[in-house]
Amino acid sequence: MTMSDSELDAVIDAQCALLGLHIAPEHRVGVRQYLQLAAGMAARVMELPLGPSDESGSVFVPVAPTPTGADGGTA
Repeated sequence: MTMSDSELDAVIDAQCALLGLHIAPEHRVGVRQYLQLAAGMAARVMELPLGPSDESGSVFVPVAPTPTGADGGTA
């Protein structure tokens, strides 16, 4: 995904306003370059067709405790 400098600046401005951040003018070029890099990586990940078999591991599902007695203690 390639974004123009003006599009990147709009994203940076919106995120700074949302988060209450200030980026010094001398740092803006570096922030723009990193955002472009991150957008490119995200585009590559989103292009991969993934299915249930690509899941990295099992999902923890808690088990409800079974009642052991009327008072909740062991019998």
